[in-house]
Amino acid sequence: GRNFGPPGTKNLIYFLDDMNMPEVDLYGTVGPHTLIRQHLDYGHWYCRTKLTQKDIHNVQYVACMNPTAGSFTINPRLQRHFATFSVVFPGPDALFTIYKSILADHLENPILKFQY
Repeated sequence: GRNFGPPGTKNLIYFLDDMNMPEVDLYGTVGPHTLIRQHLDYGHWYCRTKLTQKDIHNVQYVACMNPTAGSFTINPRLQRHFATFSVVFPGPDALFTIYKSILADHLENPILKFQY
């Protein structure tokens, strides 16, 4: 077929972890980014074996970047499709509060206990 995506009225969300990690090639482009941008710009990909167009429907992208490694830049033609947020890693006090509340809730509610 020509149309691809989740069945029925469902939506699919792709999580792109470490989006800045693929290597930049000799021409200053990144292959995976080019495929994602093509889908976001045009709504389809091309099949290289059958030379046909594949329409992709009902999908979204969520991405994150590694602040300590990688190229640290994303092509502006791809980045324009994303809302960009900068979030710092929480400090020790905040982490303690987060994990303490999760653990306390888990221990207080027997319904939420892990099932073996």
